[in-house]
Amino acid sequence: MKKQVAILMLSLGITAGAAHAELIMNPASVNASTNYATMAVPSLQAAAKAGSAPAQFYLATRYKLGQGVSADLAQAFSWYKKAADQGVSAAQLNVGQMYAEGRGVKQDINNAKLWLQKAAKQGDNRASYNLALIEERNQNLSSAYQWYELASRDGMLDRNVSKQAQGKILKLAANLTQQDIQAARDRADRWFQTAD
Repeated sequence: MKKQVAILMLSLGITAGAAHAELIMNPASVNASTNYATMAVPSLQAAAKAGSAPAQFYLATRYKLGQGVSADLAQAFSWYKKAADQGVSAAQLNVGQMYAEGRGVKQDINNAKLWLQKAAKQGDNRASYNLALIEERNQNLSSAYQWYELASRDGMLDRNVSKQAQGKILKLAANLTQQDIQAARDRADRWFQTAD
């Protein structure tokens, strides 16, 4: 079986270090999600149409990559959105990335930020990292610092993203005042407090 990371990658295109969207489930639900990852397309479509969020996520990925179906980014976006509406953080991350890039949907940075924030509220530091990339690209360095700070915190989803964010924090700190850094850290702390 191929690694799910390779199958499910979708970068923002802002920098080579963009965090990628893959479905990472809690250990209790890994067996169910594994079945969807390898399920035949007709069965996967039936499960997705029946409302299974993991099936919707994996069907979207198949449409995005053209695996067993013709590649169709609009269909991929539609199925990711259905899973995102059910609270699947990896789907929310994909929806945000697709809005940011204008892939399968009209580009809309405000909607990109909205969906990335939803995923970040669930502790998905890949979303926080992508928000930081957007802010950094737009020269909103204090906001970028805040999102990198969130992406680097312990207890987040992806340790590699956390390490990348720590490196970005060090680089940004050289361009910010101590007051800017403290304000960004305070906003990051408040983000966690309001995330519950």
